[in-house]
Amino acid sequence: MPHLDSLLRTARALTANDHDARDLVQAACLKALESFGRFRPGSNFKAWMMRIMRNAWIDRVRHRKIVGTELSVDETLLPSAAEPSPGTGGEAGTSDFSTMLEQFSDQQVISTLMELPEMHRMALFLSDVEGLSQEEVAEVLGVAVGTVKSRVSRARAMLREKLEDYAREMGFLERRSCRT
Repeated sequence: MPHLDSLLRTARALTANDHDARDLVQAACLKALESFGRFRPGSNFKAWMMRIMRNAWIDRVRHRKIVGTELSVDETLLPSAAEPSPGTGGEAGTSDFSTMLEQFSDQQVISTLMELPEMHRMALFLSDVEGLSQEEVAEVLGVAVGTVKSRVSRARAMLREKLEDYAREMGFLERRSCRT
C-alpha cells in the first residue's frame, strides 16, 4: 500500500499510541477492502482511506464510551521486558508519532502542537504534514471546506500565539523594542 506510512502517521496523531494506531490502520484497511466497490475511480485514494480511518476512530471512541477500556491481563497488568522500568525515562505506549516529532523539531513546539484541540490539530496535520488539499481534508474530516480553512487558520494562529515568546528566545523573531 503506497499510503501506509501516511495512514500510520495520521493514526498515531489520532491515538497517541503506536499499538492503537496499528490496530486502527488495520481496521481501516479491512473496511476499505469490504467497501472497495464504492471507491470512485479517479478520486483521491489517500483521502478515501483517511476518511475510512477517521470513521473507524470515531466508532472506537464511541464504543469505548459505552463499554469502557478493554484490559488485557497479559499485556496491561503484567510487566513486560519491552516496557521500561519506572525511573528509566521511557514510558510504555509512547507513540512513534511523538518520536517522529521529537526528531523533527523542538520539544516545546511538539508539546504546543499536541495541546491544540483535536479538531484543529487534525486539520493542520492532514493539511500541512500529510499534504492533503483543503477539499480532501474536508472529505476526511466530514466537514465543509470553509470549516477546514477556518480550523487550519485558527490552529496556525494558536501555534503562533503560544510559540511567539519561545521564537524570540530562540532568535527566530526580533525582540520587541520598549518604545513608549
